[in-house]
Amino acid sequence: MATKIESKILNALLDSYEKSKTFIGENKNQQTFKISVARLFPKYDDDSDFAFYKEINTNLESLKIKELISYKAERSGKIKTVFLEQNSILESYKYINRIPKADTNSLLLKLWAEYEKNDEIYVPLLKYIHEQKRHLKENKNVQFFDGELSEYKDILLAAKAILENQNEIFIREFSVKLFNNSKRLESIESSVRSLLYNYGEYDDKETVLEEHNIIKNPTYVMLKGKGILNLGQKIDLEKISGDIGLSTQSLRALLSVELRGASVITIENLTSFHKYQPNNELVIYLGGFHNSVKRDFIKLVYKCNSKAKFKHFGDIDAGGFYILEHLKNKTEIDFEPFNMNIETLEKNKAHWITLTANDKKRLCNLAEKFPDYKKTADYMLENNCKLEQEGEA
Repeated sequence: MATKIESKILNALLDSYEKSKTFIGENKNQQTFKISVARLFPKYDDDSDFAFYKEINTNLESLKIKELISYKAERSGKIKTVFLEQNSILESYKYINRIPKADTNSLLLKLWAEYEKNDEIYVPLLKYIHEQKRHLKENKNVQFFDGELSEYKDILLAAKAILENQNEIFIREFSVKLFNNSKRLESIESSVRSLLYNYGEYDDKETVLEEHNIIKNPTYVMLKGKGILNLGQKIDLEKISGDIGLSTQSLRALLSVELRGASVITIENLTSFHKYQPNNELVIYLGGFHNSVKRDFIKLVYKCNSKAKFKHFGDIDAGGFYILEHLKNKTEIDFEPFNMNIETLEKNKAHWITLTANDKKRLCNLAEKFPDYKKTADYMLENNCKLEQEGEA
């Protein structure tokens, strides 16, 4: 069994080998893999610690006798540089009980093959796998894989199951279904959210699971203004002072929504929802993200009132416009932006917020992808500003 010092030396040399072009078969010239002893063990050059110096040399000599490394000692006995014996690379892996990277890569390719399904719902996962295959070819790190295969398998399994999920379910209940452990999904939640967000089309990383109906708290659709809801018995919103919240169970019982000439406006933020005074409108609090529960309600409203005007009131930033586009795409309703323009920005200069580097990047992408917003996006970039709904007068 290798000592701690022997393991540290061989791990450093094998790291160098696994990061090389030789490892992926792209190096035309013979490479050597070496380490500086003093850099790996800074105390080695400390003349006052002879015992440590001697211990390092003893371990180096042991590895050399096993023909795993080579070196030339100076007359004083000091060893500056150590080389990996390339004819004994497999023996080096075995000696320190390290899994060869080539074997790990093979396991990853085999694992990914299980997830390559030709179905549109799996697009984020397929994009991720395609990118990671490229990483392997270029000898780059695989995202969200830290070398622990069992953890990585759980991340992929969770990502796939989230993409497949249709019905609203609590996150811990979902975790039990997947892992027979109520807290397992929460322990890998950050990696799963990041994977899906980076390779999918979502409004915000923090709401990825919610968009797939995996929730921590029950979903309620909050409403006010004008509209008659038919849940077996009719509720006239105009006769209610303030707003009401419909739970998922209530929404499932909803038969129709009658607007009688009113328009519809969805509002992104809760404060703005409470402040907003309806003007012959059904006002719906969207809550930033919109999962299928909320979208199904909006689609029912449209089905019952196809001639009604639909508007969306959100933050004047890249995120607000992306939420609007996502809403249009998912509901197939032609929502119009409300108070999300240059005029509103100019009226509220006192509440402008400076753009971050990420804001600027997203606004540039927005202007390129959606020409309808280019004028507003360019204005925001030129004036280095954005505006939250709460800052509007």
